[in-house]
Amino acid sequence: MHISNPLFFLLIIFIAAVILFYFFRKQYETTTISSNLLWEQVLNEWQASPWLHKLQHNLLFWLQILVLLLLMFSLVRPFWFQKGIPGDHLVLIVDTSATMSAKDGELTRFEKAKQELMEILKEVDNQEVTIIEAGQKPIIRANHETNHAVLKKQTEALELTYDHENIDKALKLADSLSNGKETVIHLFSDRVVKDDLSGLSENIPIDVHNFSSQNDNLSLLSFGTANRKEGITGVAVVENQTKKDKTLEFQVTNGKEVLFTKKLSVKANSEKTVDIPVLKEKPYYTASINANDNYSADNEMTAIQSAIYEKVYAVGNVNAFLINALETIGLDVIQLEDKEKVRKDGVVIAQGMELEELGSYPLLFVNEAKKGKQKLTEKLLGTDDPLMEYVQTEKIYIESTSPPINKQWTNVLVSGDFPLIQKGTYQGQPIIALNFSVADSDWPLQPGFPIFLYNSFQWLTQQTNFLGYYQPGEEKWLNLGKDTQKLAIFSESGNNLYSVDLQKEGFKAPSKPGTYEVISGDQVFYFSVLLDEREKSIVSAPSFNINTKSTDMKEASDNKQDYLWYWLACAALLLLMFEWEVYRRGR
Repeated sequence: MHISNPLFFLLIIFIAAVILFYFFRKQYETTTISSNLLWEQVLNEWQASPWLHKLQHNLLFWLQILVLLLLMFSLVRPFWFQKGIPGDHLVLIVDTSATMSAKDGELTRFEKAKQELMEILKEVDNQEVTIIEAGQKPIIRANHETNHAVLKKQTEALELTYDHENIDKALKLADSLSNGKETVIHLFSDRVVKDDLSGLSENIPIDVHNFSSQNDNLSLLSFGTANRKEGITGVAVVENQTKKDKTLEFQVTNGKEVLFTKKLSVKANSEKTVDIPVLKEKPYYTASINANDNYSADNEMTAIQSAIYEKVYAVGNVNAFLINALETIGLDVIQLEDKEKVRKDGVVIAQGMELEELGSYPLLFVNEAKKGKQKLTEKLLGTDDPLMEYVQTEKIYIESTSPPINKQWTNVLVSGDFPLIQKGTYQGQPIIALNFSVADSDWPLQPGFPIFLYNSFQWLTQQTNFLGYYQPGEEKWLNLGKDTQKLAIFSESGNNLYSVDLQKEGFKAPSKPGTYEVISGDQVFYFSVLLDEREKSIVSAPSFNINTKSTDMKEASDNKQDYLWYWLACAALLLLMFEWEVYRRGR
């Protein structure tokens, strides 16, 4: 313990003066005696220890001395150093990715990270704290907060998002929030290495808390089904990431119904391919491995089985180049004058009519606006999309474009700010929109045109009542038709998770990977939440720190605690009040 104002110890002179004044004060003690013998006994006791008797019988004296001592010690302000957390501003970044759900004993990595974060908050002393959730899109949970109750609440509310962590974005966000203060970053993850921090300022100390567990993981790497002549078959790949040979059970199910099961023996650090024979026709199939490992998030995958479409119905004034190209790739094209004759066993291609006139089916729509066409001046850029696979966009010429029907659809081919090809959903069915007239382009004369139509047919026939594959927590805009606005989302086990009103909000997928069912009236849709491929390994890295100045950090970690003077002064005040009451009653 240390003293801030030792000069005030001189006040002990006043305490000594009080004692001296008390000793020289006349003392009167009333004693009742019944005989000379008792009087002699009392007199002898007083003569043996007169000072002690004086002090023992004076409560006021002791109270006054104690009050003066407490006041003196409060004025000298004793203090001590207590180990604390360095920095004026602490940024706590928490990884919420799927691998943080790997178990180490009874707790997961994520639960251990929250425990350690709580321990840091206990040591915070007059410091600002920022908490960032480092998912795919980093979220600020607390910003320069000093209220311990708020920080504790936000920490307890942290949950796994099961997406892939974006540490780089989270660190850049933390850097932008430093505001010139002495900022220290604490990063809670499982596999962050020094190379991941290369783009950050060298002036900010970073303490990386990596949580590890035994790498006892079996992973279902891939699973898919296909329609063949003999029926629906499938294939899966299982990986053993451990150093020992493992035996496990592989299953294919639909809900609670088991469709296929097989026991597998997988050698250490190797993969095994599983061929799945003919399966019953179901809307989707779930493959899983029953493995007693530390990480269950990668033990299950889903394959959606779409309806089979073999025909293409051409409705309206469809360009002959489109029909010829579709026939070139082996499709049966049926031209209809009446759109009401379209059957449910094919894809529709429409041109020369309004989108609202068409029904609900997989659709390739040529959007030809009568007004508002724009001349294209910038070169065409294709996105990394399956529709443009093997298509050379740099050789395509398109003269003009029509305004897009829906700006929320995914852009596949663009020229500057103008979307030329889009894909999305319309009335619950997949749609591909060509926002230009085929007659205004030389694309039909190139070999890439029929390839694009083939890719489009494959994509349209694989969507139907399937809403698509989602990343954990991903948000998308859905258009399932005017009559399909309120959706109820169910888990594979039949639990109603939540509801969505598409008129008021967008559609957000659940965080946990798996297959989900969407019910709207008498319509049933399916979608699948996929685990990121980078989250199928639980390899961890050791903890470390960088940009740490040892001297400054040591000084900053010793927090001065000098609050004792306040309590000493309060105690002196209470004793003074008590002393006054004793004096009042003794009068």
